Amino acid sequence: MTKKNVNQQTRRAKIKDQPFTNLLWDKGTPAGREDQEKMRARIRKINRVAAKKIFIPFSTNMEQRKAAIELRKNGRRIVSGLPGQVPDYEDLECQLHLVEVGGKYIVEPIPSE
Repeated sequence: MTKKNVNQQTRRAKIKDQPFTNLLWDKGTPAGREDQEKMRARIRKINRVAAKKIFIPFSTNMEQRKAAIELRKNGRRIVSGLPGQVPDYEDLECQLHLVEVGGKYIVEPIPSE
């Protein structure tokens, strides 16, 4: 190997071994840290919303099924009910359920007993 090839290989190895840093953020500045905190807060909020399971009772209604598909597309976790099932929301770990209100399907919190 020539000296030029060795230098290129060592330079590549040094670059490859460096930890990833987002070059768009100012490293170590208050503005950069504030932006990172805002982004982390936004991601935490998205994760909290996505973690809540939604119970969807069994139905042959296509509008309800379309609503369930749309929820899944948006990253929501759903639990589909079985025919004749009386759901135990605590066992299913569901905090929300899909209900029909005025011909539209909306997600509502499960009423406490």
